[in-house]
Amino acid sequence: MQPLKNLLDTEAKKIAFLLTDVDDTLTTHGKLRPIALEALYKLEEAGIRTICVTGGSAGWGDTYLRQWPIEAVLSESGAVCLYREDGAIRHFVHPSIVQEGYQERVQAMIKRVLASVDGAKVSSDQFARIYDVAFDHGSEPPFLSEAGIDKIVEICRDMGAGTAVSSIHVNAWFGSFDKYEGSRAFFSQVLGLDEQEMLETGCYCGDAPNDQVMFSHFPLSFGVGNIKKRVDSMQFLPTYVAENEGGEGFAEIVDALLAKRQQDL
Repeated sequence: MQPLKNLLDTEAKKIAFLLTDVDDTLTTHGKLRPIALEALYKLEEAGIRTICVTGGSAGWGDTYLRQWPIEAVLSESGAVCLYREDGAIRHFVHPSIVQEGYQERVQAMIKRVLASVDGAKVSSDQFARIYDVAFDHGSEPPFLSEAGIDKIVEICRDMGAGTAVSSIHVNAWFGSFDKYEGSRAFFSQVLGLDEQEMLETGCYCGDAPNDQVMFSHFPLSFGVGNIKKRVDSMQFLPTYVAENEGGEGFAEIVDALLAKRQQDL
């Protein structure tokens, strides 16, 4: 990971889309601070279209889209995208999701995890999720041990679910998607841009192991400062890293990106 001062103006000037994680990337200790909200407005004013890509619920995604200056929210680790079209909010569901029997499989998975892992619990916003199950390990106390997190992942995968571990949740779902595949499907089927165009004109910001799939594909990627605490547990890291953590780190990234775009203008 390189410091932001090494960002090239040629890299910055090609960016039309900024895709970003939400929890602990845009937020700081669970809250969107003024500095991060200001950074989102700076992106909008610069003509860069921001897309949130999160393991968070579709319910949260609906709120983000209504309240923040963003293009779309890809929620539940790629399951469903909420976006605006002709003044209305639309939903795009990943084509690999089989609706019939889905909720029955979800309930069976929750039941098994809660019965098998001491201290396991679903997230307090599980009611706002459509396809994803979020097992809380770091959002609300009591927090779960690393062994407990690993056990949840093992059980979910044994039941045929995809999984991702964020800074606060173990996310699990049934379908052939993740943050990257969900983004690729949205760009192709809704925005009409192929994978190469997405990678050439987009960049990604994140903070946690579940962002690795994005870091591994996007040539230009950024980490907020708190990612430094997770380096030893990650195989794929962002190209550049901010000094500050959370929303302050995100604002630092945006300022660096926009400053480089202004060079030689």
